[in-house]
Amino acid sequence: MKKYSGLIVALLICIVIAVAGFYLYSLRITEFVFSGNTLRYSDKELENLIFSSEIEYNPVYAMFVDKHDKEIPFIAKYEVDIEWPDKANVTVYGKDIIGYVYYKDFYIYFDKDGIVVELSSELLDGIILMEGLEFGQMVLYQKLPTTREESFALILSLTKMIRKNEISVDKVVFDSELNMTVYIGDIEIVLGKDEYLDEKLTKIKVLMPSLEGYSGVLNLENYREGNDSFWFRQSSE
Repeated sequence: MKKYSGLIVALLICIVIAVAGFYLYSLRITEFVFSGNTLRYSDKELENLIFSSEIEYNPVYAMFVDKHDKEIPFIAKYEVDIEWPDKANVTVYGKDIIGYVYYKDFYIYFDKDGIVVELSSELLDGIILMEGLEFGQMVLYQKLPTTREESFALILSLTKMIRKNEISVDKVVFDSELNMTVYIGDIEIVLGKDEYLDEKLTKIKVLMPSLEGYSGVLNLENYREGNDSFWFRQSSE
């Protein structure tokens, strides 16, 4: 009798485990909250990239098995926090891209240190094209090889001021002496040397609304605080 009682208990335990296992396996994450740097992707795109297989929608798998280490273009890392039983809070950390160069049909994006963080056929909005700088062989996750090391600090300084003044710049062109020319739509803006950049960018922000619809050259090379020296030459029709 004890033998049969033991079998019954064992069978009940197996049934409980099976039911619990089936219940846990059948659970699905149905609600997603994305935060952080998510501007590159829509919420649905992020969901499809991070939860790319059916099993990854299971909260048990997401909590204890999945390492959340997928390589996603333009994303440095992401963290998934499961709010039991069916909600996932996802924090996304985007790569710090300050500019790109175009080379052999690829957009080569780099960070503030000149490290190539992405090679892509996709052109991103809001990233500035940098032209005129000479680079050697470009390799992903390695620094852009250049003889003008100071150019990266200059690019970082310039992009910070552009973002601060909320100016939509299409591209920046450098000459051999690192003089800068900025292009916004049909306006070519000559900045010159790395001097009084903050003042020059502030002036651009003030002037651009009045230049909307025009094309031509705005020269701020000699502009200084207290010295309102600049000129605009409209392009001939």
